[in-house]
Amino acid sequence: MESKYFSKSAIKGLTRLGDILIPGDDEFPSFSQYGCVEHVDDLAAYAPADDIKDLSMVLGILAAVPKSMLVWLVKKMAKAHTINGPAGTLLRQLNVGIRGIVFSLYYSEKQGSNYKGKNPTEMIGFTLNKVMY
Repeated sequence: MESKYFSKSAIKGLTRLGDILIPGDDEFPSFSQYGCVEHVDDLAAYAPADDIKDLSMVLGILAAVPKSMLVWLVKKMAKAHTINGPAGTLLRQLNVGIRGIVFSLYYSEKQGSNYKGKNPTEMIGFTLNKVMY
């Protein structure tokens, strides 16, 4: 998968984190099975270039760490509201940023080119209705 904004290692890091946050089950596809990471540039196009550059660097680093460390990090991010100081601030920012990207992609109704099943919003019965006044 090619990205205009993210390196291949950053995409790998995002996919690994996505699979920890959305591992899938018998009914729902995992983040990587759904293939929605193919559409990450749709989100990145609206973010400041420096933010994307920094995020790409962090995700690239996370692509190389052991899975057990990623699981630990995701748990720490989820409990960041209980941590004071700069470490807590950084973990909260990572939590919002990474979860925001992962869940926005997963529930965007934009599946990967190799995915053939229903999308997650169909599976949960969610529809977005636009009302014009």
